[in-house]
Amino acid sequence: MSARFRRMAARLWPDSLFRRLAIILFAGLLAAHVLSFGLVALNVFGPSNELSDEYFMRYVATGVAILDRVKPEERPAWLDRLARPTYRYVLKGGGEVFEPLERRREVFMAGLRSELGAGHDANSVYFDPPKRSKSGILIHLKDGNPLTIEYLARRTVISPWLPAALAVQLCLLAFFTWVAVKLATQPLARLERAANSLGSDLRGELLPEDGPQEVARAATAFNAMQRRIAEQVAERIQILAAISHDLQTPITRMRLRADFLGDSDAKEKLQGDLQEMQTLVKQGLALARGRDEIGKQRCQTDLHALIDSLVCDYSDAGKPLRFAGEREVTILTHPQALRRIMINLIDNGLKFGEDVEVAIDAQRSNGITITVSDRGPGIPDEHLKSVFLPFYRIEASRNRETGGTGLGLAIAQQLASALRGTLTLANRDGGGLEARLEFSS
Repeated sequence: MSARFRRMAARLWPDSLFRRLAIILFAGLLAAHVLSFGLVALNVFGPSNELSDEYFMRYVATGVAILDRVKPEERPAWLDRLARPTYRYVLKGGGEVFEPLERRREVFMAGLRSELGAGHDANSVYFDPPKRSKSGILIHLKDGNPLTIEYLARRTVISPWLPAALAVQLCLLAFFTWVAVKLATQPLARLERAANSLGSDLRGELLPEDGPQEVARAATAFNAMQRRIAEQVAERIQILAAISHDLQTPITRMRLRADFLGDSDAKEKLQGDLQEMQTLVKQGLALARGRDEIGKQRCQTDLHALIDSLVCDYSDAGKPLRFAGEREVTILTHPQALRRIMINLIDNGLKFGEDVEVAIDAQRSNGITITVSDRGPGIPDEHLKSVFLPFYRIEASRNRETGGTGLGLAIAQQLASALRGTLTLANRDGGGLEARLEFSS
């Protein structure tokens, strides 16, 4: 039972730090507010212990002294004046005397007789035996006439504005709780956004190093980490660029030497290997520089015109390619990076499939989607995510003609992430693959 209760509590307990802090803080303030209001209400509306109230003795003694001084025929007119919300005076006797008295009531009766002075007696009586729930005090005036003080049930009267005041107080508690928790969790939200954008842009804006000491120290540490990562990545890109540049010279010399071999199979194989080496070096450099080249150079780009010019280039080269896209669709992006993504996706479709089609779907609510679909063997479901890894190839052989370098989709995925887009692959019904490049609005 306890395990079931814990599982239910875990489902009901929110998974957001903002909501958890808000619930805890608001519940604590609400409990304190209800407790304080309950204590005040108990003190104001609760049953008053007038038997031990010294003021009550004085009021009764004053009332008895007034009735002693006025004439008997004038006494009824004074009864309403002397009455109080919790008791009243009645010019009659009756009731049964409490016997024996408890200690507290006995002390009170002794104090009341002392306040009344000589010539008066006072006894605690009840009027509804055997319940004894309705009680009073029987006093004899100086002339011997009986005077009974009857206790009245106190009515609890709630002011009409009290519920509205409580509602306003609860609303204020909820509002200031929300403000306090929002201010407390806002630095965490900024840190989350900065961490999410760190992968796509190492040169992004630094976090403001202000606010409470803990927040300022965390922002300082995060900014220092971002600078260190950017410096290390820049250093590695520079090393890779230098290696790529230096490799161009020996590759060129090897090509020149291959030209002196004459027409032979060895010459063709050597030139093919050199071409693969050069392609691999260029693609590796493109992968390393992919994010760095984009930077902040973004502009409004006519998406239809960009892809249409690209499709026309393929058509001029004799590549079968169809294009179905909406016109007058603009997007804030880096056109060269987007063009490189499309080239990699189209090349992948033309190489491994046929009947390649590029389409643009611009929906106002969901953003812009670019699809590159083909009719081919597709990709096994277990490899759909792995093909985005650098140098990952489904084809088991090492033949570049059949398996490629394994960098095309990796470069496309990297650039799509840098452009704040999402690139996914899915197998089509009836065979083939569909690449979806989505940009949220």
